[in-house]
Amino acid sequence: MVKMLWQATSSEESVIEKRDVSVGSRVGITSLAGPKLSGRIGHVVGHGYYPKSLRIVLDGSKSPITLHFTYVELLRQERP
Repeated sequence: MVKMLWQATSSEESVIEKRDVSVGSRVGITSLAGPKLSGRIGHVVGHGYYPKSLRIVLDGSKSPITLHFTYVELLRQERP
């Protein structure tokens, strides 16, 4: 089971910082990212060129995409 640790809202744009997200962190994409990406899950493979961007490989994808922090929610995977 996957539980959300953090979700951005438009008023909380800078709640998450680079130090909060490490390579390998599981993340979900919020509805703010649009209908094609909304609800997808992936993992962080690095930080982007810009200070508030992340490089993420979505599950089922081969190459990473770059997203702003406001489109990402941190996930925690609970062990059974």
